[in-house]
Amino acid sequence: MDIVYTASPIKAFSGSLFFIGFCFILGFGNLLLNYLPKKKRREGFIRRHSLGCVAVLLLVFGVASSVVTFNTYQNGDKTVQVQVTEKTETLVKCNESYCTEYGVDTTDGTKRYAFGLEKTTWDQMETGACYQFTYYPLEPLLAEYLQDENQQQNLYETTGYITLIAHIAC
Repeated sequence: MDIVYTASPIKAFSGSLFFIGFCFILGFGNLLLNYLPKKKRREGFIRRHSLGCVAVLLLVFGVASSVVTFNTYQNGDKTVQVQVTEKTETLVKCNESYCTEYGVDTTDGTKRYAFGLEKTTWDQMETGACYQFTYYPLEPLLAEYLQDENQQQNLYETTGYITLIAHIAC
């Protein structure tokens, strides 16, 4: 088994943790600066409270992101052995410029999986080769309550935070 990519759970979740921290710092900072006593500074009622509403909205986003991220981590990781069927390089618009997203479409024979990868990892992947992926599946908070009991097994699974990619024999 050749290791292609490995990451700790902290590294895998670092983007979400950064976003959560950003929301909390900006939200609390805005609340404090907006509602602490000010010296000889007059602001309109609407401007002051609209900034307070934005701060509360940032805190709500931070809390919601924390709950979703914790739920994903708590559900645990999953390991699948798959064969790469296709490598995709997609050009998408990122604000004012264009960015390239790299992905691999894989299958284990019954389900299809799509993994988004970094360029260096994507370059090492080979079409037709078999890999073992360990990842944290993305699952909505209320998924178990909203799905029907008799619903057929999905043919596609949403993948999330990847912690290990290893090249294995087919």
